[in-house]
Amino acid sequence: MNSPQPARVAGTLLLLSSLGSLAVVTVLTLWAGALTPGYSHVSQFISELGATGAPFEWPVRLAGFLPAGLLVVAFALLAFTAIPRSRPVTLGLIGLVLYAGGYLAAVLYPCDAGCRPDEPSTSQLIHNAAGLIGYLATPAFLFTLARATRRWPGAGSLSVTGYVASALALVGLLTLSPESDVVGLSQRTIEFAVLGWISLLGIYLAKQSRR
Repeated sequence: MNSPQPARVAGTLLLLSSLGSLAVVTVLTLWAGALTPGYSHVSQFISELGATGAPFEWPVRLAGFLPAGLLVVAFALLAFTAIPRSRPVTLGLIGLVLYAGGYLAAVLYPCDAGCRPDEPSTSQLIHNAAGLIGYLATPAFLFTLARATRRWPGAGSLSVTGYVASALALVGLLTLSPESDVVGLSQRTIEFAVLGWISLLGIYLAKQSRR
């Protein structure tokens, strides 16, 4: 960044995109979950709220999954220009984009009703593949980015929380079984780990841009 003003603008955009993605996912999930009869945040996937035939299928997909995915991609692209460049950082941000791809795929390729069909449709298969790729990358890219922050000024707590987020994402991934009675909690653990930590990263980068 060549001047303080562009740096501050970039910092503000980083802050808004990171906090915005967390807010969108949280609000839409709670809203649609509360209005969907019998829905359980403990035992059901978030994708079930936007599944084919779900009561709030289109609001969740267009006002939830779409902006969440775009905001995370925007954050990753902005972060690539704002933070010290290195191969680990680049790989970490690519992992973040892969994670965002799960949201974007869910817009075009929703899961079948219930998200656990005996004979999955093509849409379900694509949905599963995109989500799985992003989730598999999550613990590694969180760890990689957290490790990179160790050398940044005043980012000690960011590193620690990044390692914690990576561990939480790994726990969520290892327990993410469709047959599990708590698969909803497992998925939300992953989502909270990613969106919560990039929000902390966005706050840090916004503060640094003003110095």
